[in-house]
Amino acid sequence: MLICAIFLPWLAWETDRNMVRRWVYPLTGHLAELSTRCDAATPAWLQTLAQQLPTRLDSPANQIALVDQSGMLTGCVNGWEGHPFFSKRVTTDTRFRFASLSKLVTFFGVTHEQALGQVGWLSQPLFEVLGLTPPFRDPRIAQIQVHHLLNHSAGFDRLRVKDPMVIDDQKPWCPGQLEKLADTPLQFTPGSHYAYANLGFCLAAVAYERRMGRSLWSALEQDMHLSRYGLGYMDEVDSPIAYNFMHNEMRGPEFVAHFDWQALRAPMGMTGSAQGLARFVADNRALLDFARGMHDPGIPCNETLFESCMDGFLERRRLGDVTVWQQRGYLYGMAALFVMDKAGNYLVWLGSGEINPPTLASDFLVRTLIDGVSQHAAR
Repeated sequence: MLICAIFLPWLAWETDRNMVRRWVYPLTGHLAELSTRCDAATPAWLQTLAQQLPTRLDSPANQIALVDQSGMLTGCVNGWEGHPFFSKRVTTDTRFRFASLSKLVTFFGVTHEQALGQVGWLSQPLFEVLGLTPPFRDPRIAQIQVHHLLNHSAGFDRLRVKDPMVIDDQKPWCPGQLEKLADTPLQFTPGSHYAYANLGFCLAAVAYERRMGRSLWSALEQDMHLSRYGLGYMDEVDSPIAYNFMHNEMRGPEFVAHFDWQALRAPMGMTGSAQGLARFVADNRALLDFARGMHDPGIPCNETLFESCMDGFLERRRLGDVTVWQQRGYLYGMAALFVMDKAGNYLVWLGSGEINPPTLASDFLVRTLIDGVSQHAAR
């Protein structure tokens, strides 16, 4: 019996380590649930949601922040940076990876007050801003305007061709080799279709630098005081969180060594806390309205489908008779979400686990936000 007690767990571990991790995870999840701490003014529905995150979404460490339409910020945290009890507990200041929530910050930087003061620059042809000259392999490159990059309508589609920003051990041609844009085929005519693309946000950051004469990162710090919110970049200071890869059979924590995180700053390379990002958004709330104002009724889309309709960086979705705007974040081992309703209530969640399919997490949080806000308003 002693031999079996030692041998069988060892055999299971050597056969399928993720299977073993999934067996023992319920204990970790329940410990994280019990560790939940919330601000005093946090609504009951948000506290309940925070307690459910470790078990419902297999995310052992979480930060969640809510800003209501009046501007009040509340939130909750749970979990540990690593193993329960043997590592630091997650606090409101713990640094998480943002994944594609980085696009929110990039959009704000590219469209902030000083940038918008440059009349019409978002409507300029991209090739002119970048200093490229025709001919182009795909003549439609000449039709790309800067604003197309910001609402995923520039002609790039990461689902139809390999995303050049995240090819293992290969330096992306953006931002350092922009001449390769001339040889890049588009998947559709700019301004005719929406397709989510990381490349567009990298190009938007470079376009900002070429047009304004300083880097986007300098502008975010000098004009928007980014570091005051505890926001930064993975290539400088990564998150201390041990992310949960138990559902990922192909990747583990080492994946970060295969990507160029400085090149990925604009689309997915930022870090910070949920409350820090929520405060940054609150102090620049007008840019959310600017994003929603980029709605283009001339581009056909279906609001019931993921990534079909875009208003600036925001994905517009309809659930029943309710419309929300969201930005989902995903990297191996983690998920995140920004979601806002019509009244202006918005939620920021940063998690340390991934669940299959990834859309389950956003569906769960969006529905909970809608129900929680409506219940609160009915009181």
